[in-house]
Amino acid sequence: MTWGECKRIALQKMSALSVNQLVRSRDTRPYLDIMTAPANEGMLMIAAVRPTIKTLEIEQQGRTGEGQRRYELKELAPDFARLWDDGVYVQRGGVSVRCSDWQLEAGRVLLLPDREGLWRIYYEARPALLTEQSGDADTLDLPDDAASLLPLYVASQLFKDDDLSQAVQMRNEFELGLSRLAAVSRAASGDSFVSARRWF
Repeated sequence: MTWGECKRIALQKMSALSVNQLVRSRDTRPYLDIMTAPANEGMLMIAAVRPTIKTLEIEQQGRTGEGQRRYELKELAPDFARLWDDGVYVQRGGVSVRCSDWQLEAGRVLLLPDREGLWRIYYEARPALLTEQSGDADTLDLPDDAASLLPLYVASQLFKDDDLSQAVQMRNEFELGLSRLAAVSRAASGDSFVSARRWF
């Protein structure tokens, strides 16, 4: 979904736009001028439930003799939000194996063992937020199944002063969609066994 499509759908839900294209008019201008902040707020709420999982690769050569090597994950991946559950793997004999001898400090500094190898790190990415310079053709940084909820949230926030009951109804629809999205995300992540001592 593009930013322009999101704005158009939000305005249509608020009955501020009766045509199927985004136009600036006396009815739409007051809403269009203040849409960015609620859209960003909604994107962060959606991403907390349906995160985008990205991969980061770290290749280590030789040994440093220090026991561990430290990596500031925000420096390696500026969109880093949090490490995915059991999201550290190492390549061994051409096969990706879950790595157990790593640590995470303060939720953002990764400590890897001091040995050669290629590590693959899975992490939840913070969505790229919108700015006043974002164009209508820019694609929202959300999965397709999650982006469809954003116009509901935007409309619910913008409509509070005009029609509170309608705004509450749209917010309830958004929350219902969010809970369904959370259930699907949990099911997709699947269950797995992890040793309490992290030995495999």
